[in-house]
Amino acid sequence: MLKRIIAVSGALSFALLLPATAGAHGAWVAERWGELGVIYGHGAGDDAYDPARITQAIAIAEDGAAAPVTIDKRDKHAILKPEGEPAAIALTFDNGYWSEKADGTWVNEPKDKVADAKATGHYIKNSLSLLHVHDALPDFPKQDLQIVPLDNPIGRKAGDPIRLRVLHDGKPLAGAVVTLDYINQAALKSEPTDADGEVVVAIRNDGLNVLSVDHGVPLENDPKADTIGYTATLSFVAEAHKHDD
Repeated sequence: MLKRIIAVSGALSFALLLPATAGAHGAWVAERWGELGVIYGHGAGDDAYDPARITQAIAIAEDGAAAPVTIDKRDKHAILKPEGEPAAIALTFDNGYWSEKADGTWVNEPKDKVADAKATGHYIKNSLSLLHVHDALPDFPKQDLQIVPLDNPIGRKAGDPIRLRVLHDGKPLAGAVVTLDYINQAALKSEPTDADGEVVVAIRNDGLNVLSVDHGVPLENDPKADTIGYTATLSFVAEAHKHDD
């Protein structure tokens, strides 16, 4: 049965405690001008970034085989160039260390480089982008945090239910709350995942869908950061646009 979707407004969550430039942002892959662009932003934002922050990009074929992806680094963004038409791309984007100073401002430096650091986090963005999945879903490589679809959402329409599993370090993450429309309506959340890390949600859009989840892990005796903050996205186009010409 489709679990009730709830809108969370004003709930104190890990994402709300992060600096807007570091933790609240996500990364995903989407088509831009006929190419596969790595998008870094928050909501409808599409921000410039250093392409060196992309630390890994792996193409996954429909049989689950992994293949390298060429990362075409531009001035303020990057384009991915896989061979053929992979089923999906798994991406890791390291946003570095961010420290909050005594005056409340944030700087892109580790704790040991900021004399008056109140709190410091190391922020990692993981992305799983479905591209050409025609039938059964392939096996996906493990990421630090990830939203794994248990049903293929491609070819479906807005309102259709799909099952998701949230994993941290390859293990089910219970109690995780998924943002269902990260670009357009970030306040719309799923119910918490169950003991198996699973939740059923409704597809929000016929076109591009970007879902996200956050998870923080405290660090002990680390000179550079107090926490490591993960943001994972799952992106896909439910029903591809059909060209008339």
